[in-house]
Amino acid sequence: MTFAVALVFVFLLVNGISDGISDWNPISSAFVMTVFMMAALGLKDPRVGLMCGAILLISCSSGVDMQQDRSTGWRLGTNRVVQFRYQIIGIVMGAALSVLLAKVFMQSYPVLRVNGFAHPDAPGIGRWNSAMTYKFVGALEGLTHPQSLIMHALELGIAGGFVIETIRKLVKRAAGYQRFIKAGAAGHTVDFIFDAIVMPSPYASSFGGFVTLPPTIWFAAGGVISSVWESRKKRAQQGDVPDDMSATSLIGGGLIAGDSLAALGVGLWGLLQTLL
Repeated sequence: MTFAVALVFVFLLVNGISDGISDWNPISSAFVMTVFMMAALGLKDPRVGLMCGAILLISCSSGVDMQQDRSTGWRLGTNRVVQFRYQIIGIVMGAALSVLLAKVFMQSYPVLRVNGFAHPDAPGIGRWNSAMTYKFVGALEGLTHPQSLIMHALELGIAGGFVIETIRKLVKRAAGYQRFIKAGAAGHTVDFIFDAIVMPSPYASSFGGFVTLPPTIWFAAGGVISSVWESRKKRAQQGDVPDDMSATSLIGGGLIAGDSLAALGVGLWGLLQTLL
């Protein structure tokens, strides 16, 4: 537990910087690395692993959000002390409500009590799956039933990701490469092929695996449409805006928010039906 809490401070720095630069919080990587290191130290109890993983995930999620909110508050000239106090109140309330809501939903939807990792064909289980669920439960299963092959696979994956990202950084930061990709359409095409095919980000390996094929197709289609739209728009007018403020990014954010609200509404309606 002490080791997990200590890692929170490390990953809050790493993930906070990542989120600030790319608007992407690599929280699943932090979780996998934590479980891997705890297993290497001899952790065998899945309940302790569950608690440690939950501490890391929640702390990194809330902490990174608070870092970004602090930056926004600084830009707007607000009092960050008052801002943080309200955020802490929200976190404390969420900690209590999450337990209550978990019990309510698990009583209303018994399928939530089924181990979807061990019983993937259970009726209705597919509606409640997520990539993070598979990572979480799979890691805890690995602690309960340790297999040398799994640990070797994790070691290979971590080493491979480190090598791939090192190569990407060396190539991308080379002055000659930067001049080439900015010289014209040929450089832009080569850069795209390097990013998408020759040396994609290690995160790309999760798509089609942990992230199933249907969401992967939606991700790919949205990325292509956004890239084509933004490239045509840049040709037509001068001046760039931040990627997270572009038209396609704002529309995509609205669709995600709308989908989340729709799913929440469907869940609440189903919950009311079971209670009534």
